[in-house]
Amino acid sequence: SIGGILKQSYKNLEIILVNDGSEDNSLAICEEYSKKDNRIKIISVENGGQGRARNIGLKHSTSDWILFLDADDYYDNNAVEYLVELAEQYDSDLVVTPLRVVRDHTQDSNVCSIKDEKIVFLNKERLIEEMYYGRLLGATPCGKLYRREILEKWPFPDQLFEDLAIAYKHLMDAKKVVVSNQYYYNYYQRIGSTTKSKYTSKLEDFPDNRELSIALKTRMFTGGFQVVNSMIESAMFKEVKAKSLEYRKDLLMVIFNSKITKNHKIKHILFSISPKLYAFVLKKYLTNK
Repeated sequence: SIGGILKQSYKNLEIILVNDGSEDNSLAICEEYSKKDNRIKIISVENGGQGRARNIGLKHSTSDWILFLDADDYYDNNAVEYLVELAEQYDSDLVVTPLRVVRDHTQDSNVCSIKDEKIVFLNKERLIEEMYYGRLLGATPCGKLYRREILEKWPFPDQLFEDLAIAYKHLMDAKKVVVSNQYYYNYYQRIGSTTKSKYTSKLEDFPDNRELSIALKTRMFTGGFQVVNSMIESAMFKEVKAKSLEYRKDLLMVIFNSKITKNHKIKHILFSISPKLYAFVLKKYLTNK
């Protein structure tokens, strides 16, 4: 939401809007906002994926610090101020906050839903493991404040799960990472929405670190359910069956991994045993939600 960015309590902003080949009235909306606020710069390009759009936005910016906002999402009005304060207070070049999933675009709350602030500092390997298991931090660049040099050294690739493919490199390259438990980024998710892109697994493994390798494989399974759900919606029965057999090979690894949530274990078991049963439960859950 552009409007939410313009309401930020931190005013020294450079706002780059990347129009990635939109076919609706997005460009017209952006142009209307740019007439009202000279901090806005609009870049129009042909559709090339989310990763490419982020790289283009970075290229056209001049700021030493970068944060991202996807089209349907929004930041709380004091988000940027909070992220900058953490970066300065702890002399960090990467600040991480979690995402709050929302079903609407209500922006009347400027107070974080977690009252007791908790700041965490962990070594790089532990941070990557926490990210793959989806606990302290996620792979998305949204809700994070980056020192520019990190993103210039490690630009986003153009592939599904591009966030997952590059996020660990951003963590490894940062001199100091600060992780906060305060929610300032609102991720808008429509009920029943799924990822429609094709699956790809161009991710580097960790042959010298078994724990990280297991964590990465687990993340690919848990994140892959978005693709599985899309396949089911599209009646891609052959592909769904093949994916089920792939998941079944690592069923025991998932069941006996204490770091995997109960919810993901249930989904993995259902899908591995019977894709039809998984589809039935999925449909019932979404219908009743």
